[in-house]
Amino acid sequence: MRYCNGQQNSGGSGQRPARTGVRWRFAQVALAVASFVSVTAPAATAPTTPAARAPLLELSLKTRAARLAGDQKAWLEFGEQTLALAPDHPDLLISVARALAAQGRADDAARRLSDAVTRGAGLDPFSLPEFASLKENADWQALAARALANQQPVPRAKLFATLTRPDLRPEGITHDPKSDRWFVGSQRGEIWQIDRRGRAQPFISGTGLREVLGLKVDGERRRLWAVTGVFPDLLPAEGAPKPDVGVSGLHAYDLESGQLVSHCELDERPTMHGLNDMAVAQNGDVYVTDSTASAVYRVPAGNCRFDLLYRGDNFTFPNGIVITPDGSQLYVAHIEGLSAIDIRANGSAYTGTRSQLSVPANAAVNSIDGLAWDGTDLLGIQSSPYLARVARIRLAKNGLAVEDVSTVSSRTPAGLNPTTGVLVGRGFYMVAGLPNALAPNAPPTEQPAQILRVSLQ
Repeated sequence: MRYCNGQQNSGGSGQRPARTGVRWRFAQVALAVASFVSVTAPAATAPTTPAARAPLLELSLKTRAARLAGDQKAWLEFGEQTLALAPDHPDLLISVARALAAQGRADDAARRLSDAVTRGAGLDPFSLPEFASLKENADWQALAARALANQQPVPRAKLFATLTRPDLRPEGITHDPKSDRWFVGSQRGEIWQIDRRGRAQPFISGTGLREVLGLKVDGERRRLWAVTGVFPDLLPAEGAPKPDVGVSGLHAYDLESGQLVSHCELDERPTMHGLNDMAVAQNGDVYVTDSTASAVYRVPAGNCRFDLLYRGDNFTFPNGIVITPDGSQLYVAHIEGLSAIDIRANGSAYTGTRSQLSVPANAAVNSIDGLAWDGTDLLGIQSSPYLARVARIRLAKNGLAVEDVSTVSSRTPAGLNPTTGVLVGRGFYMVAGLPNALAPNAPPTEQPAQILRVSLQ
């Protein structure tokens, strides 16, 4: 059912107690964590939510369960099946390398690990139990030196603002050029505003907001769009099931008054939806990713209607999304990489044709959370703790291939990973609040989040 403009809206302020467990919102991080946790950790039970999982996520969970159970044969079997669906993914390459090393296949493990490192992964291999016995091997020492070099921070990020409430758990960020304000969403059901001097204060709470994820400003219509909903858990969480789990929607607010202008909910339970990020076209249409359903929808301007634009295989957990300046196509980040979706009108319909971008052998465009458009390049925040960076992704002239990936900023501040960002002038402003699972002396989860600025001069 689709509930629009207040009809049958279940409301709720979003002020819910914190819950443990891995969230669908952070599926890329969950894939990475599946590779990090010690084999002595307790095995996970099956998820209790009825969310339908894509094959890559299903295989990833089987890989994780096998590793935690100490079943090295199944770990490698499921790991290689997962990697076949995303062969450029550094996290999956490292997981398979570990499984190979655990079975004594050091040379095969080195090839997989070297591929991950060449694509930008940074880690201390000998801190992982499967590689520890190879510490005296000269070839492995050289490989470890390359992997450690990738861990060195590129400290171009500077502090712009601090959100003093440690429980906000901020997500999306956007900017309004007219009022020169930044807006930041919170998983606690709030939207905050920040002025040019970095002073933060609440802007919107209540009005049916749940977890606030993607945010975008429609400057022409003076609207602030927010994705809000309750994401299903990928792994079981403690406590009672979350109220309204699997419900997602879009809210639009007046940028001057903060008044709720319109809202549209997508509730088709037991089918789980998890709207995530969005892009706003010049004509007012909104394009939004549904991570749980591996889909992208178009919400026509002035309508409360989720028109399916694309859903398909090898499009797992679509997340960050941007629209090209000419409005001809979308770029969407998903676990397998990046895709371009043609949104040119063909009569009364939209083509919705998807092309996954090819990447060079020394690059990775996986694990992207926030995605931004910078002229002819894309800026992607790669949330994997092995990468933990802002990447500049240079595209081919036809826009359907990646020519080069370079690091703009990485591993700053120490122990925190950025999630999403917005380009303002020649500055890239990012929300940083997630702990980096691999960082030494990582800070606790509940701490004030930071808004960082990276100069792109």
